[in-house]
Amino acid sequence: MKKWSPIIIGLILIVGSCVFFVKFMKSYQLDVTMMKTIRPVHMIQAGELITSDMLEEVSIPTVQHMPNAIIDMNQIVGKRAIVPIGEMEEVLSWKIGENTLYPAADETYIGFKVDFVTAVNNMVRRGDKIDVWVEYTEPKLYDASGSEIDSEQVASGDSVVIAKKVYNDKLISGLTVAYIKDQEGKEIEDTSTVNNSFSLPLSADQRDVKNIERYRQETLAQPAYITFIMNDDQYSKFAEGQKEGAIKLALPNFIQPVGTIVPTNSHQDQSNQPQNQSVQQEGGEAQ
Repeated sequence: MKKWSPIIIGLILIVGSCVFFVKFMKSYQLDVTMMKTIRPVHMIQAGELITSDMLEEVSIPTVQHMPNAIIDMNQIVGKRAIVPIGEMEEVLSWKIGENTLYPAADETYIGFKVDFVTAVNNMVRRGDKIDVWVEYTEPKLYDASGSEIDSEQVASGDSVVIAKKVYNDKLISGLTVAYIKDQEGKEIEDTSTVNNSFSLPLSADQRDVKNIERYRQETLAQPAYITFIMNDDQYSKFAEGQKEGAIKLALPNFIQPVGTIVPTNSHQDQSNQPQNQSVQQEGGEAQ
């Protein structure tokens, strides 16, 4: 027995060393190939204030991590989503911004009545940056030099040459929506996606696709009042537009494909050329 003791002890040491080495290599490989990051628990819509219960820490392969993704939850909580953020996406720095729904020194809250159509068919939400257009009751007339022609001159039969007619104009760009509420004073919010009880549960990817397809499509109420953050000049333009025609709100197209990474410079290029979703909609006037 004494003769086999060193062999047994040696075998135990060898096996133990092999097990330790394998575990060490797996742990090292996991540390090198995986990392912790922050993702939403569910899709965060543009304009939403981000709270801690909307986020979770998850492990992802290091190669999938984007350099401009924020991995510190404290740097995300309290910010507002600029674009929709899917639950399969990291929170990139350009996707969130400061909570700016408070008037600056030269600004104030100003409220107006608004209907379903004027609110871009009920797509406007708190925190949005919208454009304000006016659709003139009577078109603006201009001569060849670009000077506006008085409509009374035309009515009196004066010989004036009309070179251009303007039927609408953009009054304000990037106006901040502080609140948009229904008839009862409740904030307009989107309903969340739920699984059909008769079907298999949706995966995170499927939920993202379903949410983006239903983007601002379903709410529990219709808008009745809207509050903007405005300075004196913006309010003057808005009030003048109300006197000259029907006010139209336009929501720039800031939706990016869910699950794909859009570089910062690409997003900035697109933000310089917004595509308005509702400029020529009929009916509805903010009062």
